[in-house]
Amino acid sequence: MVRRQYRQIVIRYVNVPSEIDDNEVALDQIYESLGLGDDRDEVGKLVFRAIVKSTISGQGISSRDIMELGTVSQAAVIYHLNLFQRAGLVVKEGRSYFLRADNLSNTLDDMESDIRRRFERLKKIAKKIDEAYSP
Repeated sequence: MVRRQYRQIVIRYVNVPSEIDDNEVALDQIYESLGLGDDRDEVGKLVFRAIVKSTISGQGISSRDIMELGTVSQAAVIYHLNLFQRAGLVVKEGRSYFLRADNLSNTLDDMESDIRRRFERLKKIAKKIDEAYSP
């Protein structure tokens, strides 16, 4: 049986100031812009920040380590980790989670490439449909 990998990438327009001096606020803005959660989702933001910081420092992070960063249940952490994996943001290696690239900027570049490839495919299909229905 071939397992299909499902990815959902959502981009939300979030009013972001042009200059953000607080890195935590900037991470929250990226989190919300990627459609991973909203400004009330403290658990999701905690998980996102932990993965970004651990990846940039060259280490992964386990769900248990994330749990210990706050009063968060393992189920809530795992829920968010699975959500991030489905979005193509995070990969799991052994018991550790990482951004899919070595830093946040490269991860966003990879995700942008995914979106571009998907749109190119959709446009080819749309062109065939247009040609089939044109007089």
